[in-house]
Amino acid sequence: RTSRGASIVSLAWSLPRSLGAGRLAVGWCVPRGEGVVSLFSASLLPSLLPLHTALADPPRTSLTDRSGNYVVDIQKAAAGLEDPLAEPEGAFSTISAALAVAPAGSTVLVRAGTYTERVFVTRPGIQLLAEPGAVVAWGSDKPYEAALTVDLSEAASGGSVTISGLTVRHSSPSIAQNYAVYVPPPSRAASATKVELRDLDVSSSSGSGLGVEGGDVTLLSSKVHDCRNHGLVFLGPSARGAVRGCELAKNKLNGVLLRDGASPAIEGSRLVNNGAYGASLIDCRGSLAAGNEIRGNGKGGVSGECH
Repeated sequence: RTSRGASIVSLAWSLPRSLGAGRLAVGWCVPRGEGVVSLFSASLLPSLLPLHTALADPPRTSLTDRSGNYVVDIQKAAAGLEDPLAEPEGAFSTISAALAVAPAGSTVLVRAGTYTERVFVTRPGIQLLAEPGAVVAWGSDKPYEAALTVDLSEAASGGSVTISGLTVRHSSPSIAQNYAVYVPPPSRAASATKVELRDLDVSSSSGSGLGVEGGDVTLLSSKVHDCRNHGLVFLGPSARGAVRGCELAKNKLNGVLLRDGASPAIEGSRLVNNGAYGASLIDCRGSLAAGNEIRGNGKGGVSGECH
């Protein structure tokens, strides 16, 4: 209380120095008979801004969601949102953009939508997992343009690659290497890399569905259909792996073509209603298991044999 009858109420406290704040002193002067409260004095050493910053959510700078996945979402891109830090959990507008920054050991999640782009997987240790309704569609008047390519020809190490759930639609005018999905021979360092293609739906209006020219490639629970040439081609002595639980149907030529030393195992699959043979085997080392369903093919079930 002052000589003039005013009351002074003061409040002081200390904030933890770990939050970067000092002592705070606040006082009010309330004159008698006046309903006025005025700020008497205040000091803060230093500003409370560091406290606010420490307690607020930090700005998001990660390229991944909170689970560490690289997310691709064409709906966010269509809405004009920034790529990839569009939302609190981020999103890339193209599969290619996510793959360009995803290191080995990463998972890329593809939301439903049609992605008009060529997709290249060029390093081992990548999982590309698509939701139902995710489509890679590529049509071009230029030759040798697959829609999806797993190219480990320059990889410096081995590992594994998994691609699951994608629908692939393709058109390109080339004759040789005209594939919707293409796997060329890997580098020597990546020769032991296992490539797993699972739950795919593949069609090419100009060529073959899947072309494997080298490496260990397994196709699981997938459909390859309505291709202008073959459904599936394994070509060359380093092309190996397996085809299990797949449907190869309504392709203009053969459901499966194995040649020039290729050695995959075809097991538990349906080779049906193709224009030529269910399976054409030319100088190959693979196997065609008895458990396959082979019927309704234009020229017969199987042509040739593997050695």
